[in-house]
Amino acid sequence: MTDRLHVPAGTLLHLLAWEITPNPTNRDELVWTVVVDQQPVGGMVRMRGHTCAGPVPGCAGGWCFEAQVSVAAVRANMGGAR
Repeated sequence: MTDRLHVPAGTLLHLLAWEITPNPTNRDELVWTVVVDQQPVGGMVRMRGHTCAGPVPGCAGGWCFEAQVSVAAVRANMGGAR
């Protein structure tokens, strides 16, 4: 059985530096989601979102953040632990 993630667009996620790959800045991020792949692979899931101005982005693109993030981090955020 496959456990899918359902993260609505605009959800705010607090991600720790070690939960983001790649993370060249090596810093924690607050990300407003645009899309999160529903199918995790190896404990990680691809996510696109905004770190700029929240759910109504100030940047010109459809997203300014794209990375693999820890499924456990997403679930902790969705479950209210963060």
